[in-house]
Amino acid sequence: MENEIFVGINMKDAVRKARANLGETALIVSERVVDNGIEVVARKDSVEHSPIETGIEENSVDLEKSFYAEDIQKISRISDVLRWHRVPDTLVDVFSSANFEAVIARNIQFGSFSFSQAKRPLALVGTAGAGKSLSVAKLSSRLVLSGNPPLVITTDRERAGGIDQLATHTRRLGLPLIVANDKKTLQQAMAQRRNNQPVLIDTAPVDPYDQNALAILMELELVTRSELCVVMPAGYDSEETADVAELFWNAGARMMIASRLDQVRRLGNIITAAACGLVMTEYGVSDNCHGGLEKMTAKKLASLLIEKLEDYEKNR
Repeated sequence: MENEIFVGINMKDAVRKARANLGETALIVSERVVDNGIEVVARKDSVEHSPIETGIEENSVDLEKSFYAEDIQKISRISDVLRWHRVPDTLVDVFSSANFEAVIARNIQFGSFSFSQAKRPLALVGTAGAGKSLSVAKLSSRLVLSGNPPLVITTDRERAGGIDQLATHTRRLGLPLIVANDKKTLQQAMAQRRNNQPVLIDTAPVDPYDQNALAILMELELVTRSELCVVMPAGYDSEETADVAELFWNAGARMMIASRLDQVRRLGNIITAAACGLVMTEYGVSDNCHGGLEKMTAKKLASLLIEKLEDYEKNR
């Protein structure tokens, strides 16, 4: 029996179309995310149209049905996991798949920081309390330990104690902390870069709904030619996070660090931010400045989503 292709706005809609055309016993061979929804490959159940079946063929059909039933159970389980994490329903339909890791890899971009010579500076941006200064401290520690000490700049002149917090850490690393209060001092700070060393820029908290604040970020990018990376704390409302991610994207940010993953259970807003187009790079695993960031991958994200729910169920 030949396979046929059906496309729906989500998995449920695609399966409905397949069964409407091929019968309620239609076998779903595979599914994948496409630009306009979910595409499933399906075919008629051979038992329905073959009056004479050999024992071997019956076993084969039963085995295929068994695999299909297992896939449906996995998809249902993944849907439950995503809903528990407060992932929006539209994204639950996209990410619900028996092959959870593969569908994450298809729909979320993962990347790494490069601090090789002559690379653009990295400016960490975000809302108040997101963890920008701590993330700068963690990256600074990594670079110093690897023998590639960075130039560290802060533009956070408004938050009480913000400069002191980062300065305490840079002193321990033997690094100066340069404070830039405006465009001129920022240019002077960038002039202190030596031998194309890495540059890390800690920025003041941003109200993403303030157009003036976003304009400041765009000027920062222009003056320093830096890459903007959003530090996105886990555990926030997913819909609000989608708005914030879009606004930072409009200001030029293309990457994301997920912070506070060690402090929360639900990660739905992190999935939401990444689905908005931000490249997921690393995630915070502790407040320790030495090794407190780890690289995020599709496999790790899938594992974290499942493990956090299982841990909650086990301990409630």
